[in-house]
Amino acid sequence: MKPRGIVFKLFVANLIFYIVFFAAVVAGHFWFFERFYQHERTTELGKKLASFASDYTQQKWPAEKTPTVMGSFITQNHVQMAILDTDGEVRYDNPFRIQLSTDAGQSLSIAVSFFSDMSALTAYGLQPGDRITVQGEYYVEQGHSLFSPYVIRKNGSPAVGSLPYNANREGVIEVSGTIDSVLLPAPGQWNNREGIMAAALKVWFPLPAEYNEQVNRGEAIHTEWKEPISGVHNLVFVQPILRNGKVTEYLFALTPLTQLGEAFGALEVYYAFFSITGGLLLIVVLSFLFSKMVSRPLLQLNRNAARMAKLDFTAISSIESKDELGSLSESLVSLSSNLDRTLKELQLTNEKLVLEMEYKSKMEELQKRFVSDASHELKTPISVVKGYAEGLLDQIAENKRERYIRTILREADRMEKLVLDMLELTRLEAGAVKLRGDVFSVDQLALESMEKMGQLAKAKHMEIQIQGDRNVHAWADPEKIEQVLLNYLSNAIRNGTDGSPIQILIQHDVQKQNVCVSVENEGPSIAEHELSLIWDRFYREEDARSRQAGGTGLGLSIVKEIIQLHQQSYGVVNTPNGVRFYFTLDVPLER
Repeated sequence: MKPRGIVFKLFVANLIFYIVFFAAVVAGHFWFFERFYQHERTTELGKKLASFASDYTQQKWPAEKTPTVMGSFITQNHVQMAILDTDGEVRYDNPFRIQLSTDAGQSLSIAVSFFSDMSALTAYGLQPGDRITVQGEYYVEQGHSLFSPYVIRKNGSPAVGSLPYNANREGVIEVSGTIDSVLLPAPGQWNNREGIMAAALKVWFPLPAEYNEQVNRGEAIHTEWKEPISGVHNLVFVQPILRNGKVTEYLFALTPLTQLGEAFGALEVYYAFFSITGGLLLIVVLSFLFSKMVSRPLLQLNRNAARMAKLDFTAISSIESKDELGSLSESLVSLSSNLDRTLKELQLTNEKLVLEMEYKSKMEELQKRFVSDASHELKTPISVVKGYAEGLLDQIAENKRERYIRTILREADRMEKLVLDMLELTRLEAGAVKLRGDVFSVDQLALESMEKMGQLAKAKHMEIQIQGDRNVHAWADPEKIEQVLLNYLSNAIRNGTDGSPIQILIQHDVQKQNVCVSVENEGPSIAEHELSLIWDRFYREEDARSRQAGGTGLGLSIVKEIIQLHQQSYGVVNTPNGVRFYFTLDVPLER
């Protein structure tokens, strides 16, 4: 067994913990705890009584408040107390009384110490000024005549209390009157022990001779006393009250030890049983806990290794330990971190490689498509240019030379525009175009587009009109959106009826926070099955007509790519008199 090994640590910790724990608990309880508690209770209560006596001597409260202060002290410290003169006559004892002005004009002090139902009385709600009727009898205690109540009834309320079965009914009298003052214990704080208090006063006063000299020196007496009738063990305190260096009064207090002794007796039985039979169970439990404590890091290491075997390096935690397990855990964590970093770098490199391959493949496809489309679309204008150039070489008639030259120039311009549109569309499809978003006025952009296309529209006797909402702002790339609008207008001029109007309609949708811009022209409609096809590159309804009109067949494809790049919608619908093309843009929130 290694001195610093896991097994040795488990054995030593288990053995020491069991021996120290049970030795301390058993020895402390059987030999020290009860005496310690009694000593602490005696010391604490003695200090509180000395403090009370000092406050009483210094008259820190009015004399008439003494019963109230005594009542608070009794309930807070669970004692019975009285203040006596040097002859043993009670000056203040149990403060809980009802002072009654009887109908006969007498002042009657009603002691409630022996009332049969103290909880009901404290909840009865007696207040000064209440009229009550009391059934009870007189008794003499320490030379004082006191009235002990059996039944108390407040006017308008049911009575509380009852006559005891052994009461001398001939001695029971009924008294009525008005309450002058009342002092009762708080609910749940009363302990009915006035009988023992009265017996203690009879035994201890006058004070035995062996205690006279001690109290005359101003020293307090605290000792244990057994009540002879009930056999109850009590702690008795006699605190002398000094004025001008002389003992003028005694503060007498009494608190029971029976309940404390019973509790300690039960605890002794419990601990005796627990130390014999429960000790074995405790060993099993402690052994289980320590085995779990040792096996937990091993299980954690096993789980970490299993996750690493599946190439899962997330949340691999280390074990805080300075033995072999801690060293192994740190090595696994370091290995996991290095492998995770290496695999992530490899994965990132592979992802970049895949993206590069996809981009390269897409570019190759676009190049092939560009070459194919260019060769197909340039074939006809090149043939036209070639034919007219050969006519010029053959020295065609002078009156035709100018028309041939103009035709060659027109076809050259058309080829140039076609190549530029193809390059623009290829850049859009390849994602090489970056938007430059900004907030701009939609109607101002429409006005500028109308002015740019005015000459083409005027040539066909067409008028461009702007209708709908004004002062609408949108967020987009204004240059690209102008390109879209110019394509729509160019398409409307080419395919619209001569002399018909072209309408640019601006519609602001407040709920959707967007604006819809549409261009509508009068003229032939588009077949329903071709509404989704006209956005494809080089698609024409009639190749001959489109070529004569000067279109390249790429305008709507460019529109589609631009609007999709803005993540907006576009489309075309047939109207009763023609065709309407539209697109939407986002409207920024007002600041």
